[in-house]
Amino acid sequence: MPARTARRCARTSILPLAGLLLLAFAGPAGAGPDPDTIRRTLRAPTPIGDAPAAIDQAGLAAVRAVRTGPGRLPQLQVAVDGDASLPLPLESTRAFAELTGYIARVDVVQTYRNPFAEPIEAVYTFPLPENSAVDDLTIRIADRVIRAEIKKRDEAKKTYEDAKAAGHTAALLEQERPNIFTQSVANIAPGESIEVSIRYVQHLTFDAGTYEFVFPMVVGPRFMPGAPTGHAGSGWSPDTTDVPDASRISPPIVGAGMRTGHDIDVEVIVDAGLPVLDVQTPTHAVDAFASSDGIVHLRLGERDRIPNRDFVLRYAVGAETPRAAAFAAPGPEGEGGVVSLMVQPPQLDLDALVGAREIVFVVDVSGSMSGVPLSQAKAAMRRALRALGPDDTFNVHTFAGHSARAFDGPRPANKTNIDHALRFIDAARAGGGTYLAEAVKHALSDVGPGRHRYVVFLTDGYVGNESEIFAHAEALVRAQEKAGRKARVFGMGIGSSVNRHLIEGLAKAGDGTAMYVLVDEMPDGAVDRFYRTIDHPVLTDVRIDWGGLAVESVEPAVMPDLLATQPLVVLAKYTEAGEGTVRITGKLDGKDVTLPVKVSLPAPGAAVDRRKAAALPSLWARARVETLSRRLWQGHDASAVEAITALGLTYRLVTAYTSFVAVDRSRVVGDGDPKTVVQPVEAPAGVDPAMAMPGQVVTLHGGGRAAGFGGLGLSGVGRGGGGYGRGSIRLKSRKAPRIRLGKAAVRGPVASGDEGVLGDASPASRPQVAPASPMVMGSLDKSIIQRVIRRHRHEIRYCYEKRLVAVPTLKGKLVLEFTIAANGAVVAVQVKDSTLGDSEVEQCVARRAKRWAFPAPKGGGVVVVRYPFAFSPE
Repeated sequence: MPARTARRCARTSILPLAGLLLLAFAGPAGAGPDPDTIRRTLRAPTPIGDAPAAIDQAGLAAVRAVRTGPGRLPQLQVAVDGDASLPLPLESTRAFAELTGYIARVDVVQTYRNPFAEPIEAVYTFPLPENSAVDDLTIRIADRVIRAEIKKRDEAKKTYEDAKAAGHTAALLEQERPNIFTQSVANIAPGESIEVSIRYVQHLTFDAGTYEFVFPMVVGPRFMPGAPTGHAGSGWSPDTTDVPDASRISPPIVGAGMRTGHDIDVEVIVDAGLPVLDVQTPTHAVDAFASSDGIVHLRLGERDRIPNRDFVLRYAVGAETPRAAAFAAPGPEGEGGVVSLMVQPPQLDLDALVGAREIVFVVDVSGSMSGVPLSQAKAAMRRALRALGPDDTFNVHTFAGHSARAFDGPRPANKTNIDHALRFIDAARAGGGTYLAEAVKHALSDVGPGRHRYVVFLTDGYVGNESEIFAHAEALVRAQEKAGRKARVFGMGIGSSVNRHLIEGLAKAGDGTAMYVLVDEMPDGAVDRFYRTIDHPVLTDVRIDWGGLAVESVEPAVMPDLLATQPLVVLAKYTEAGEGTVRITGKLDGKDVTLPVKVSLPAPGAAVDRRKAAALPSLWARARVETLSRRLWQGHDASAVEAITALGLTYRLVTAYTSFVAVDRSRVVGDGDPKTVVQPVEAPAGVDPAMAMPGQVVTLHGGGRAAGFGGLGLSGVGRGGGGYGRGSIRLKSRKAPRIRLGKAAVRGPVASGDEGVLGDASPASRPQVAPASPMVMGSLDKSIIQRVIRRHRHEIRYCYEKRLVAVPTLKGKLVLEFTIAANGAVVAVQVKDSTLGDSEVEQCVARRAKRWAFPAPKGGGVVVVRYPFAFSPE
């Protein structure tokens, strides 16, 4: 498929939902409110303390008709006009990425459609990569295309609000975090669709010969420390003293087992200029082929388009990577140009360079890590502890609402201490908030004499106070340096939709690096990369001699050490064209090393690689913004804000202080008072929303589900299989009662009031996954195995329910055989027998079983288990 055709195919969409029109589930038609009820805005203030928010009871009735067909995941819709359930405005998102060398250029198209009889405003909070430079936005309405202007954030907001009040269709894109953005689209006409196209560029990750491209799909639920102060945004969290914009980075999240109805498509073209090898997509099924010119084309599989986890692509190229390379391109008019250097580390025998080191592992056991993420973290810890060297000392910390540690201080890495640490980590349970700032303080204090400390944080990064955490890490690392000791901080992100801004920022603040463990992969690779990296920095005291070339504003401003397997990428502005030799110098095992690189700086209008030339100025400006933003970790810095704003305006970049705004002034839609729809997002795969943000998600068991968004209490009716469950709730935000009637139940808290009411409850069914009695061959008690299986039962249910969407009548029995090694790890899995006749479910269950961990068999040796599971849609 030629690139032009592929780009056309990529035009579909992303979209926002409302904090006011509410919510039913897809399924058969049912009774609904009259149109006047739907027209009212149900947005209510979030309770502060014990003060209840006022809820419009007539508006509350607008969301009572929740429906879902048998064997399908419930899909949120809006019930209206008595016999119609209308979809949310965000229909789909389509991303088209071109990967060339180490640069990605990505177009993201969000399509919004108004299914209502009056104009609406759609608001959607969504993620982009943490290192993305967002440099263009357009909107398409029928045959009209409007390119956005870049303005200061407050000016762009005013332009948008004025256009909305005048009845003009408008779009506003704002940055909340480097990896979180808010898209607002005002005055979408009834029955009309609008495409919002966003373009960004980014550097690809490169490690040990492998490129990695990540497209994030969902904003995970952050923990927001501090006392509530108000509610300026549309999210579920109030703003707090520690996270003043918490309500802008906490989009409503649908409950477990529900869908927003928004699907996603991703298409990628890899044009490496060299043969592409070993293509892997560990997170999603894809359709892929290579054209005759060596370009690789990939597209997300039709049945893997739920936007609930990051899309990850990895590949290698069939040639040895050069030690150092350079590329330059002219910039905007009057701004000179930008030059990029990439320096690869030399190959070394790292084992011979390892010295005395102290390693501290810090494991997140907060509520958002419940289930699969914590299981992955434990598996990573088992491998990491067993890989410690005989001269190492170590400790293990856990953190959530409070911190705990395996030992009072660092201990030698002997068998007794490692076994104790393994028992400590196995006993960890998820629950509580993510108090990461305190964990940073504990882990980086009191380094032992004569040793360097390496700290690795294993977390999903779901916090909102990132800058505070970065500041702590940087300050503590510098303090250790002043004391003559080295300390490095590493982030190991774990989960399907990790907060990569936190993981990458923590690693940069701590002079370390970042690694990731996906839900569907073993953690061995990430752990091995960690040890490769901490064993020895390959090149230290790195400096660059530009050889008289007119170069300025080099990024990074302070050169970091060149670490094993990872390149050093340098970007700089140049003011005059020229040619010369740039020399990169440093120390390798105490000896001086020089790497010469020939560089040509082209004049404006010179022939250069068009794709790289378009990307480099944006990439430099984004790197410069990141450096300036570090000055804000310690508090407001007016000169840094001014410099970031100037960069955004000059290079057309969305930043925390500049935004894109586009206005269609060719017509007037409505009366200038559109109703707002705040798009909810999927729960990240493997994350239990009720554990991640207690008090914000309400579940109606028995088929029906309702969610509490911000200060809004909702009602719901659900049908699953056969039978119904119905309920309405008004609960205080600080209490968590459980109220039962028949087989329906409501878990709180949600929004307001002080009582819980449940009515008209009758039996309802949901798909069943029933484990039977296992056959065990070996020295591990059957009850222990059953206990572990119970903890992972939700994973098996996920594999089954996901497939039920396509095959609603799927049922049968599956016998899983797995082998447990002497250390408790599952080393082999196979489906021994199955009447399901569905390879997708079988393979999904087998993949997840491979990640399970059991207590070590007391008698040693291996244990073989055959475990039957029965699956039924009712």
